[in-house]
Amino acid sequence: MPNRKIVKASKYQQIAVGVAQRIVSGEYEVGERIKSRSTLASMFGVSPETTRKALNILADLHIVSVKHGSGAIVLSKEKAHDFIDNFEMTSSLNSQKDRILEKMDQQENMLKELRGLVSVYLDQTKRVQKKYPLEPYGLKLTADCELLGKQLADARIWHHTGAIIVGIERNEELLISPSPYQTLEKNDLVYFVGEEQSYLRMKNLFGL
Repeated sequence: MPNRKIVKASKYQQIAVGVAQRIVSGEYEVGERIKSRSTLASMFGVSPETTRKALNILADLHIVSVKHGSGAIVLSKEKAHDFIDNFEMTSSLNSQKDRILEKMDQQENMLKELRGLVSVYLDQTKRVQKKYPLEPYGLKLTADCELLGKQLADARIWHHTGAIIVGIERNEELLISPSPYQTLEKNDLVYFVGEEQSYLRMKNLFGL
């Protein structure tokens, strides 16, 4: 997903706020003519065109009156105060929105990183299993197991799954290489070796 664009107030909006703040503070009184556009431009370090846009915003809100050749006259201190309040509220909401979008981008980047780590893990797991094919799987027999009470010889495990049972753990004791006559009991932990699909075949055979 492309980076989200964070929208900030334009320069002329910031200057409009700056002039309104001076009106609210009393630096510019109601009825007073505000300094010329060139003076404001020099004060804020912008072009006269930018100050013109700023004054037009204030004129549209009836905070000042702009007449060609007469400059801008302050009309309302109260409307200047309302404009500042609304601007600050909007800026606060935009700031919160930007923080939320930033957190979302961070989460998306983390998810991408996690997906990459999972892919590496799975790839390394497959390599380990190929390198060490005799690493045993373990399967615990529950009361639902369909082969409980049967001997290993009767279960014909290798014929059905291709897996070879190498041990059975029962009551905290491990029986290595159990005989074909060993019976299967509830809660047995059966260890076996085989290819990757053997685990699913064993689960299906035991009905787990």
